[in-house]
Amino acid sequence: MLALLVLASCSKDTDFVAPAFLHLDGIALKATPSITTNEGFFTHDIVAAYVVAHYPGRSSVDTIGLFRTPFTIPVLYSGKADYIDIFPAVEQSGISGAMPYYTFYSPIHLTAADSTTLRSGDTLNLGIDSTAYRPHPQVDSIQLFESFERPRAHISFKEPLEWVDNDPTGACTGSGYGRLTVAPSESYVTFDLRDTLVVLDPGKVVYLELDIKTDLPLSIYMRASRQQGAASERLSVMTINPIQHWQHLYINLGRTWAYFNHPHTFTLSFSAVNEDGVGGTVNIDNAKLLTTSISL
Repeated sequence: MLALLVLASCSKDTDFVAPAFLHLDGIALKATPSITTNEGFFTHDIVAAYVVAHYPGRSSVDTIGLFRTPFTIPVLYSGKADYIDIFPAVEQSGISGAMPYYTFYSPIHLTAADSTTLRSGDTLNLGIDSTAYRPHPQVDSIQLFESFERPRAHISFKEPLEWVDNDPTGACTGSGYGRLTVAPSESYVTFDLRDTLVVLDPGKVVYLELDIKTDLPLSIYMRASRQQGAASERLSVMTINPIQHWQHLYINLGRTWAYFNHPHTFTLSFSAVNEDGVGGTVNIDNAKLLTTSISL
C-alpha cells in the first residue's frame, strides 16, 4: 500500500504544472481636467483590487479574487489572456474589513495588446497602474466639492468651522482647509453643511469623500424627513476616530439615506466630541459628495 501511495504521489508531481503569477504594486488616480483642474478633487486611497480574467475558448470570466496592494497572486493559466480587468477597491469607512469596488473609478482593462501573456512559473509585473473617474454622465452628479481654496465667495460649511485659506504647510492639498477648534471646557461642537443635497433616484450610490486630520472623534449625521411634509430628523452616519495625519475617507451615506426611505433632499451635520475634556482641533479638506447608479 505504501508503495502505491509513493507511485501515485510521483505521478501527480510529474503532471503538476506551475501557476503563473500576476503582480501589482498599486493603483494611482489620474486627474480628469474635464471634471476639474483642482488637484484636491483627486486625492484618494485605493488599497485593493478585484481581479478577473477571460481566457481564449472559455465561455465565462474567471474571477481570481480581491487582493490588497501590493500583491503577487498565482493564476492557474498559462498563455495569452483575452483580457484582464482590475477593479479599484477602497476601504469603506465605518465598516471594518469592507473593501468594495468603488464604482466611481473606471476599471483597468488590459487586453492582449497590453501584453497579458501569463507563463507558467513566471510573473507578469504590472507595476503601478492607474485609473480615472468614470466619464460623465456615468459619474452623473457631483453634489458637493469644497476644496477650501480661493477664489471663493464663501465656504460650503457653516460656522464655527473656520476657513483657513493661506496655510500650505497645514493643508492636505493647496493652501486652504477647514478647521474646527474645540476648547477644553466644551463637551462638543457642531457645524453644518450650508447646502441642501438633492438626489432624486433611490437607486443611486451616494458617497461622501473627505481628507481629515483630527484630535477628537467626529460624528457625521444626516438630517432629512422620512416623508414629504414631515418634520426633519437627524440620524447618525458614522463616527470618525482621532487621526493624527491626513487620511482620505470614503463614507457610504446610502444606509442612512435608506433609513429615511431615500428622501430627495437632505443635509449633513458634523459634531466633534470632547470626551476627555482636553479640547483639540478637527481639520478637513477636499470634501465632496458623489452619486452614481453604476454597480459592479
